[in-house]
Amino acid sequence: MAKMEMRTLGFAGSIIGFAALAAWFGLVHSCDPQSGEPVIAGRVLIAPELANQVRPTDVLFVIVRRPGGTPRPVAAKRIDNPTFPASFEITNADVMVQGSELRGMVDVVARLDRDGQAGPAQPGDIEGRYARNPTLPGGRDFEVILDTVKQ
Repeated sequence: MAKMEMRTLGFAGSIIGFAALAAWFGLVHSCDPQSGEPVIAGRVLIAPELANQVRPTDVLFVIVRRPGGTPRPVAAKRIDNPTFPASFEITNADVMVQGSELRGMVDVVARLDRDGQAGPAQPGDIEGRYARNPTLPGGRDFEVILDTVKQ
């Protein structure tokens, strides 16, 4: 039992150390320095080899989820008729469940949706992920590249 407790404490210490190191090197965000509010802002680009597949009826969704494959979004932004690069800003006003907040570790993904309907990706949709997922809200430098066609 004592070994298990020591292992747990060691693991927790490692996580805290990693978070401190990441903060030191500026790899994490917390709140927007201008407003003090949690925000995820940046731009979505499309891979050059897929740029000719963009249709005028496509809808761009920028989706914030909890890490670990949780399908339900924490927040989302819908952009009709996007032109690339497409700028976005997600705040607490965009959360999906009233009363929840944009905080803690999140994954940021984008999808160019063919049918314009929110929900799981369908064949033909083009997706991309923020390269530094999971991350924390609070930055304005998020960049997502749409580079994968859903099969």
